[in-house]
Amino acid sequence: MADEGSSATTTGHAPIAGPLASGTTPSLTLARSLNCDSNALLSMPPFDLFVAQLSSDSTEARVDAMKKLSIVGDAMGTKDTIEKLIPYLNDTIAKSEDSDEDDEILLLLAGQLAELVPGLVPGYEAMPLLPTLERLCCIDETVVRDKAVETFNKIVPLLLPGGKYADGMPFGLLRTTAQRLASADWFTAKVSAAGVLPTMYAFWNAHAPRGAAADEVRREFRILFKDLSEDDTPMVRRSAAKNLGRFVEAVAGLTKSADEMIKSGVAQPAVADENKRLVTFEIVPIFQALSADEQDSVRLLAVSCAGSVGCGLAREPSVTADVVLPVVRGGCADLSWRVRHNLSKAFATVTGSLGFVGPKHIARQTEDSEAEVRAAAVENIARMAQLGGADLFQAHIAPLLPALADDLVMEVRSKLAQTLMDCCDPSICTALTDEIILQEFRPLLENFLNDEFAEVQLHILSKLSRVSHLLGQMDVVVNSILQMARAQNWRVRDAVGRLLPFLAEARGVSFFEDHLLEPWLKIMSDQVADVRAACIAGMPKLLSVCGSEWIMQEILPNYTRMYDESQSYLTRITVLRSFAALAEKDGENALNISDTLMDQIVSLMLRGLTDSVPNVRLIAARGLGLVTISGQCDSGVMKSKIVPALNDLVHQEQDIDCRYQCQLALEAKV
Repeated sequence: MADEGSSATTTGHAPIAGPLASGTTPSLTLARSLNCDSNALLSMPPFDLFVAQLSSDSTEARVDAMKKLSIVGDAMGTKDTIEKLIPYLNDTIAKSEDSDEDDEILLLLAGQLAELVPGLVPGYEAMPLLPTLERLCCIDETVVRDKAVETFNKIVPLLLPGGKYADGMPFGLLRTTAQRLASADWFTAKVSAAGVLPTMYAFWNAHAPRGAAADEVRREFRILFKDLSEDDTPMVRRSAAKNLGRFVEAVAGLTKSADEMIKSGVAQPAVADENKRLVTFEIVPIFQALSADEQDSVRLLAVSCAGSVGCGLAREPSVTADVVLPVVRGGCADLSWRVRHNLSKAFATVTGSLGFVGPKHIARQTEDSEAEVRAAAVENIARMAQLGGADLFQAHIAPLLPALADDLVMEVRSKLAQTLMDCCDPSICTALTDEIILQEFRPLLENFLNDEFAEVQLHILSKLSRVSHLLGQMDVVVNSILQMARAQNWRVRDAVGRLLPFLAEARGVSFFEDHLLEPWLKIMSDQVADVRAACIAGMPKLLSVCGSEWIMQEILPNYTRMYDESQSYLTRITVLRSFAALAEKDGENALNISDTLMDQIVSLMLRGLTDSVPNVRLIAARGLGLVTISGQCDSGVMKSKIVPALNDLVHQEQDIDCRYQCQLALEAKV
């Protein structure tokens, strides 16, 4: 079956026609669902076929049609999509409320409309989609409304610039849409109104002409949002709380979310005095009221918006201490564990938005009676350390770590192991020195590597390379790693195998030779393929650390013996892949293979080309391709050995995949 859209061309939409626009012939099910001859389907225009499918009694045919709405639009072209397809959807599909199965159709419609813009329908031509989306925002089914709001929020920012609108458009349409949704009798439209008002407010900030008229519309939007936050229906208040953060950021004129600003570490952008006043006197009371709502499902969403409120107040400590901090304290002590849990998940963002760092508040979360709250709080430790710096980390966070490391719940220990390694990741945290890591983390790492659960061990092992330069001062940690090379869990053995070259770098070549060579060879012959692959992936690092001479003296003889004595072709494949991996660079380190080592690599690869198993020959050919690409192989060896061997195999090989790999290797030479 041809791939969808395979008949499309780059010059336009004309070549796509009929049901073949989707790249498939009509199925038997489709033919039976339509009241026409199956041969007639081949010449039916895309729009007519789409309408016929949606008019069918077959649910399968209708769902299939809606799934291909964007393909139908591509086949019709931009003009016909705007003039025929969108009006048809607006007049028929979006108004359908006949049966439960229509919810699936409407959900697909809400998602497919997003696919039309801006690829097929330019943003400035997308205004006709808004009435359809407005209707979808009023549907009873939650997933349909959520998808419609998502699509609405994607399309609205694209309406300008470049559009040729009637006077007052699209601003007039957006304003009346907000009014209708927010003042509807049924709660479903109000729920959607809270989701689209932040986007509309931001659109007015970006594009509306300055003046009293625009200010009046923005004031109206704030009043609508306030009314939604005070609605009698908990579902509406919940939606207002969910979208409060985005609305605060829109009122403050921020172009990035609080979470993005805090995570990236960018400086707080300036907030205009008027916007700050609006946030303080109009939005903060909404925030405080929702944070004290009688429904915990509302409170948990409201308190997690504290970071956005803090950024909307320009992170001024004198203001946030009086406005945001009391809400944070109340959330930490809330009787509902769900509120405390949601606040814990956003704790680093909330703390960073205060303008000052108060890590002592995280102590209450890490000592919470609910394990889910403790685990969520622990995940913020790395970002909190970056925000507060080394001194505050040692004063307020480090004393909490031993108790958390001994937590009875495995999930808490697992999250702590993960966040400790994140503290050693320069892309996340650069505040902690090597001295602090050795002093505070070393005892914890030792305990985690001996944890009864493999998940905890893996969080340490998989990222321990981040502190490989300190492993020379962690004897107990190294001994634990050596013992884990014989672990029953294959994922643990895999992680150990990937870590051993870093141990060689930290403790020296002689240490690897005396203590690590035997575990390395055992992992190399492990029964699990992924474990063996760990040794393959570590070969470039091992070459970079130990050098070509050591590799030839200690590694290659063992590998060659394994190849000669192998009873399974899988062993030979592993050895060949390991040899080939030596021709790959270790990160940014320059590739430096001695001529003698390269000769041994080439000799084994040529030997692999004559193996009786096609899989082995394929790997050998692929390895010669890597050798060729590396540029380290002598040109004389290339001409006298490699190229003739590959050419012979191309003409003699029966297996098509082997021939293909040989051809790729020859092309790599060019």
